[in-house]
Amino acid sequence: MKKIFFPLIIGIFLFGFISVASAYQPRVVYSQKGDIQISNPEISQNFYDELSASPRDYFINSSKDFELHINILVPESANREGRYSAKIFAVNKDKEEQIADIDGGSFEWKEFYDSFGRDYYLKGPEFSKQVLAGKYKIEIYNLKNNGKYVLAVGKTEVYTAQSILNIYWQLPLLKATFLKTSVLQFFLTPFGIAGIGALGALLVFIALINYFIGFVREIVKHNQAKTLLLTSGGMPQMKDEITKFLQKPAYDITVAFITTAAKPQENLDYLRTDWTIMKDEMGFNIEEVDIDGKTETQIMKLLELKDIIFVEGGNTFYLLKSMRDCNFEKVIRKLLKDGKVYIGVSAGSIVAGRTVQTAGWYGDKNNVGLKNLKGLNLVPFDIFVHYQPEHAEIIKQKMPDPKKRSKGLKIITDDQAILVQGREVDLIGDGEAVSI
Repeated sequence: MKKIFFPLIIGIFLFGFISVASAYQPRVVYSQKGDIQISNPEISQNFYDELSASPRDYFINSSKDFELHINILVPESANREGRYSAKIFAVNKDKEEQIADIDGGSFEWKEFYDSFGRDYYLKGPEFSKQVLAGKYKIEIYNLKNNGKYVLAVGKTEVYTAQSILNIYWQLPLLKATFLKTSVLQFFLTPFGIAGIGALGALLVFIALINYFIGFVREIVKHNQAKTLLLTSGGMPQMKDEITKFLQKPAYDITVAFITTAAKPQENLDYLRTDWTIMKDEMGFNIEEVDIDGKTETQIMKLLELKDIIFVEGGNTFYLLKSMRDCNFEKVIRKLLKDGKVYIGVSAGSIVAGRTVQTAGWYGDKNNVGLKNLKGLNLVPFDIFVHYQPEHAEIIKQKMPDPKKRSKGLKIITDDQAILVQGREVDLIGDGEAVSI
């Protein structure tokens, strides 16, 4: 994954850096009062400023010799007729020695298109001189000491992560408030496009990382130590199989017998049969549990001291809705991790899968209006129960792709069950595995 994503991200940002080769670092100072301090005077910087009845002074204090370079511009959209001059002084203590007088009034200002910001300016006089270390003052003025202008300082383009981020919020702001031009133009520049591309790549990267994390979590979730017996016909066929993985005598086994799925059913003979076998023939200690109307806390208290969570069959959709109402999935995941055994019968098996879509394939009625058919996802496949040969065609119709059927669907007859122990998934009972 690193081999794919890191070059992608680096490539996007390199494109952004290449596109700003002729750019500058914007400095918004027109709302500031008093003198402006210029740091790093050799680095290319544009000071967006506005005179208000008096000249504006900029100060440079350098500890080393440097090239003093300035250029004055006016934004064509906001101040086409503006003309500005500058005086430059070397400051030694309280003494000022003028070293340059730049007359913008007599200079021929020429139209200049800034491809970086997609704006037009009138470009005024430039000044460059190698000067000694020390303190310098730049005074900007015109006849009325008013209007918007841009003071460009320095020639060297240096970018840090902070300065690049600064550009992304400063330039759109300048367009809206200072230049009075369309902010959308900024996003059509190479720098804006690079930023959108980098943002898009970052969002894709984050989405893929989240997907990968979710994928790993699913793998861990399905590989956790857990025991599930997912039956089709219930206890008559599976009582002998159940005794094989019990770790203590039957009289010490406690069972939560969840009957909720059977509530919409009229014929409850299958429920009474399972109850009788577990209680009278196998000798388990059984407590009937109805999860309807219970809270997550109540369900946990009812189940946490039981060895087996037995989920009886009935209406799959009614059962799943009841499970969602009490957050049963969270409870059963914790109990499975603690070593409890989940036994499902018919609907109780189907809800353990990824979805409960198979319940409707053989006529289970969705009378509760359930639209989200996602199951408890305790196992990474769907389960079709009560299989008979006549069901083959409807299974093919509902899941026409043979590869998806092979990987994502387990089919069991009433004489079979799926035993899940940790990572192992085995078909137990009579007959060969059903393959369609």
